[in-house]
Amino acid sequence: MSDNYLHMVPDDPYWRPDKTAAEEAANLVRGLFPQAEHVGIEYKEAVTFFDAGANTESVHCAFCGSELGDWWGNAMDQAAVSDFSDLAIVTPCCSKSTSLNDLRYVWPAAFGMCSLTVVNPGATTLGAEELRRIEQAIGSPLKVIWQHL
Repeated sequence: MSDNYLHMVPDDPYWRPDKTAAEEAANLVRGLFPQAEHVGIEYKEAVTFFDAGANTESVHCAFCGSELGDWWGNAMDQAAVSDFSDLAIVTPCCSKSTSLNDLRYVWPAAFGMCSLTVVNPGATTLGAEELRRIEQAIGSPLKVIWQHL
């Protein structure tokens, strides 16, 4: 059987909410997804890549839109050696300095040390106003990743 996950990951891959903010945001999300099997904050020891699983289609340069394919895989392998402590890259297509976290992932993906995670949320969308409320509660802008495993 397959599962769906909604991961909400802070824009800054190294940022973590304090316990009070995390609990407030999780309680808000529980109310938004009453059919979910589980809602909670996942804290990681190191930066982790939260991907879209089977939803993943491609990775593109944030500047020129070029598909990064094999180059991205090699860049990920290099960054993984240091547990993603350094996400800095120079794009192969237009030689711009950026971060693996700032590339354009189709479907969205993100790097982070924590995630507000919903297991089998029972919905496939999150409205802009709902996201804004969650971001206010947790204290950070969030990237929304819909993962299918």
